Amino acid sequence: MDTMTARTTSPCTPVRSADRGSALIFALIALVSMSLAALALVRSIDTGTVILGNIGFKQDATATAEEATRQAIAWLSTADVSADNSAQGYYASAATTLDATGFQSSATTRTLIDWDSDNCGYADSGSYAGCGQRPKVATVSDVTAHYVILRLCSDTAGTQCSRPLDAASSTDGSKGALDYSSPGGPEVNNAVYYRIVVRVQGARQAQSFVETIVQR
Repeated sequence: MDTMTARTTSPCTPVRSADRGSALIFALIALVSMSLAALALVRSIDTGTVILGNIGFKQDATATAEEATRQAIAWLSTADVSADNSAQGYYASAATTLDATGFQSSATTRTLIDWDSDNCGYADSGSYAGCGQRPKVATVSDVTAHYVILRLCSDTAGTQCSRPLDAASSTDGSKGALDYSSPGGPEVNNAVYYRIVVRVQGARQAQSFVETIVQR
């Protein structure tokens, strides 16, 4: 007599593939988020470095402009100022329409300084009325600077000029306040104001303009 042995089998537990797929997705999202955060940090550091570098270049350009201004003042102190001297960047009159930097006005009636001796190629054609003054080149610590000296007079004859408050028209070339104790009467201050504009182009195209008003 054959006997039959009953075998019982337990059902297999299904693999939860859906749970494993969700974990993988979250892991990828976390990895992408960390990558973006790292990239943003690197870009932030790079931007800060560039900004600090640009500030340093700007300061160097300004220091160079100050030295160029000293050279201009030294020349002006002994120069003949009665007529233009384009070789020294000096002009005996300054037009009221002059835009010295090229960025102070958008009027088409403005006149510009030919900083690069290329007929004002830095400005769009038709955006200005004239391109006259050419600057003097000054080299300071291997950095090239350009400056223009403008006598603040409406004409080259010097009859209408900007002067200190105690100035008056006179043949006396002395400067200073009125002094009534002088034997010949008060000393007349016949000084005139001069405008010195310096442009410096440093590293990474750093450009600096410095304007100084002096009297002579």
